[in-house]
Amino acid sequence: MAIPLKTMNAPQRLLASFLIGLVVSFAPMTAVAAEVGVLPVAVSINDSHLRFVGRFDHRDPAGPRCAWSGSALVVHFQGTAFNVCIREKGEDLYQVIVDGVPTTQLVTNEHQSVYRVVEGLSDAPHGVELFKRTEPLVGSTQFLGLQLSAGATLLPPPPAPTRRIELIGDSITCGYGDEGKDQTQHFSPLTENNYLAYGAVAARALNAEYVCVAWSGRTMWPTFTIPEIYDRTLPDDPTSRWDFGQWKPDVVLIDLGTNDFREKVPDQAKWTAAYRAFLKHVRTNYPKAQIYCAIGPMMTDSYPVGMHALSTIRTFITEMLAAEHKAGHAQEHFIEFAQQNAQDGLGADWHPSVKTHQIMADKLCAELRKEMGW
Repeated sequence: MAIPLKTMNAPQRLLASFLIGLVVSFAPMTAVAAEVGVLPVAVSINDSHLRFVGRFDHRDPAGPRCAWSGSALVVHFQGTAFNVCIREKGEDLYQVIVDGVPTTQLVTNEHQSVYRVVEGLSDAPHGVELFKRTEPLVGSTQFLGLQLSAGATLLPPPPAPTRRIELIGDSITCGYGDEGKDQTQHFSPLTENNYLAYGAVAARALNAEYVCVAWSGRTMWPTFTIPEIYDRTLPDDPTSRWDFGQWKPDVVLIDLGTNDFREKVPDQAKWTAAYRAFLKHVRTNYPKAQIYCAIGPMMTDSYPVGMHALSTIRTFITEMLAAEHKAGHAQEHFIEFAQQNAQDGLGADWHPSVKTHQIMADKLCAELRKEMGW
């Protein structure tokens, strides 16, 4: 949630900020990209040695599609270079991680289908990951295949981490603007990096596999909600139904509510009923998961003026959890992230900075190490 201009309400300001970012940052990215040299070893995108992390839609035999932040393609191969072949809808950015180290970012556009991911490596085994930095409103990607350097071979990936974490949220969880220079900078895809958002940072520190289901501006209730799209593999496609049986997390964290308090305090009974219905849905899908209901770092009692938003949402959630515990749902917990501090920097449109995300990740790690024994 961004602090609104005097002439706009908060939803209008958020939309305006995003549109300004589109004009400023998308234009140069839509130019036809330079030709990428073809590599000789073609690899089917359906090869069993490739690993896809997150929600991927596999209905199209041409290749799987993804849109949620943090979706990832993991490739292990012996060779010096590889290309990825994709069909992009939007302007997504991917973090390239080589042998566990983040290196470059891959900037996509709708005018290019082949991208050089890595080159100049030693002719030895390597692990490369393409991690979606940007959220669904920026774009979606269909992976079509790989090209490897001459003599290269695809290798089976190492076992996936046994621990699993799912993050559900809004712009904060997406990492909206976390790499912005300060709060005066408007959002653009170049400022959003989910790889450095608190959920992804915590998952790496805890050696856990990470899935993110988040979208900027989304609420718990009553409109433009996460619950209404939560069951989708592709959030803008109602026909893409996610199979909850194929991946079950040990921990689910829900960070929703910041946008619910943008203009007025929501009706407590209706807001709580919606939240409890969503908790029931999550429990049904993941009966063994520990569920954390979070308050994010942008909540404050001083803005919006007179609403006491932080104190109010704290009351809403703690009273709700008391009722949930009384009903026997002991696996539900409360976590409150500290309010962001300007001394730690601010991201685009007043969103948490990379440093604030690290502080949030440290708190989440401490909580899970204590409660989960991780």
